[in-house]
Amino acid sequence: MLEIIDAEKQYGKHTVFSGVSLFAAAGETACIVGPSGCGKTTLLRAAAGLVQLTKGSVILDGTDITSWKAEQRPVVLLFQEALLFPQLTVLQNIAYGLKYGRRKLGRDERLKESRRMLQKIEMNQWENAYPVELSGGQKQRVALARALVLKPKLLLLDEPFSSLDASLRQSLRTWVRGFLREEGVTSLFVTHDKEEAVMMSDRLIVMKDGAVQQQGSPEAVYHHPENRAAADVIGDGLYDKRFIPASSISVEAAGSYSGIVEHPLFMHGYRFYRIAVPALKQTVVVRSDTMYQEGDEVKLSVKEEKENGVL
Repeated sequence: MLEIIDAEKQYGKHTVFSGVSLFAAAGETACIVGPSGCGKTTLLRAAAGLVQLTKGSVILDGTDITSWKAEQRPVVLLFQEALLFPQLTVLQNIAYGLKYGRRKLGRDERLKESRRMLQKIEMNQWENAYPVELSGGQKQRVALARALVLKPKLLLLDEPFSSLDASLRQSLRTWVRGFLREEGVTSLFVTHDKEEAVMMSDRLIVMKDGAVQQQGSPEAVYHHPENRAAADVIGDGLYDKRFIPASSISVEAAGSYSGIVEHPLFMHGYRFYRIAVPALKQTVVVRSDTMYQEGDEVKLSVKEEKENGVL
């Protein structure tokens, strides 16, 4: 459904990204994950037509839309903030694009389509409410409904959960993931959160330093980063000529690597420690039931994991 080929964007002498190629199949959620400044949001805006590429092509459903203006593209971009019209009700917000956008419908048909979408996002009772009356998660659901009622060929999501608190972010992204799958929507999702990237994506694309470092299934990319850059972004472990997953690393009396305890972490009922490894200029999170203090020097041992072919 979407193919970006050898894309490059420059501002003057500054190259934001170059040589970027990726694709998303129909009904698939492709997720771009990477640190701030790697070019992922600029790439998303280029797909939307808000930024013109310096080089490369954007192909949507077999048609080259590289030169098309944003309003000509069957694409909708969902921003970090919901950006609802405060003076309009929830129903009016959803129906807005059907009156003024590319897919124009008569009043009765607009309301019918909008109410149908309201039911899908499970917010029928909020039809006459105004945005100020909604929670952050509800606002994003309305923004999603407003986008999907236009029936775009491609939905673009620019870190849509970043402004929400942790618990709401977790529940909403689970809901959105299921909703997009149920609707069969093709989407390109951008985030800097690797947990979110793995959970949301059918295809995972790792960007760093203005280039795609790796792409593939979430499980393959997460467990087998191909280089140090990809491992820095998505992997939980260390990269020393090969990727060493955190699951094969333990704190022992003697080990292959010297580390310094940075701080403890408590997750899912267990104690973990973030440990810096000065020789590799990396950190790793390792589970241990032994009590350590910040600044303690420890040894990290690596065990073989023949079953997954990592080592």
